[in-house]
Amino acid sequence: MLRLVTIFLLCAVVYTFADPKVLHVSTIPSNADIYVDEIRPNHAKAPAYISPAVIEIADDSLASEVLISLFNPGFMDTTLRVRLSPKDTSYIIISQNPISDEDLLDKQQSELSKRKRANFGKGLMKFSLIPLALGLASGAIAYYEIEKAKDSKKTLKNSSIATDRYQQELEDFTDYRDKAKVAKGFSYAGIISGAALFSIGFILYF
Repeated sequence: MLRLVTIFLLCAVVYTFADPKVLHVSTIPSNADIYVDEIRPNHAKAPAYISPAVIEIADDSLASEVLISLFNPGFMDTTLRVRLSPKDTSYIIISQNPISDEDLLDKQQSELSKRKRANFGKGLMKFSLIPLALGLASGAIAYYEIEKAKDSKKTLKNSSIATDRYQQELEDFTDYRDKAKVAKGFSYAGIISGAALFSIGFILYF
């Protein structure tokens, strides 16, 4: 029993510290999109790799096969299961067949258009964070100015109109109130525009 446990532990250690296998993929022509372990990849989404590429089989260093799918506009889609070398590094060169079928070409272009639209939508969602952040920051400033204006208003109630302190507090109150209005306007504009951009980007992305 002890011997079996020792063997198991040794195997676990070897598996844990074993170098990950890598697969070098080259295509003719190059710049083909490579999807890994996807039987029917969604070409509208960005690929994991673009040829020539080095794919690291990090999830299972003892893996013997890997499924790759190629997408290259103007050439036949290719999906194949590659048998990996027992060693750490494997190589494969794939020559792609051109297609002349107009329907297939149109389908590929449609998938590329969806990808561009999705990428644009993703960019909009990221960009929307800027006006949203500015809107939130302006909201915080507006809150601060409103609180200061409230404090000044309380001081005004307890001050005599004829004193210099009253006049100063009145000016401060007016200044705080005006700044609060401006900050509130920026806050609304930032949040509304950011939410609009995020919504449009979300729709385009999905």
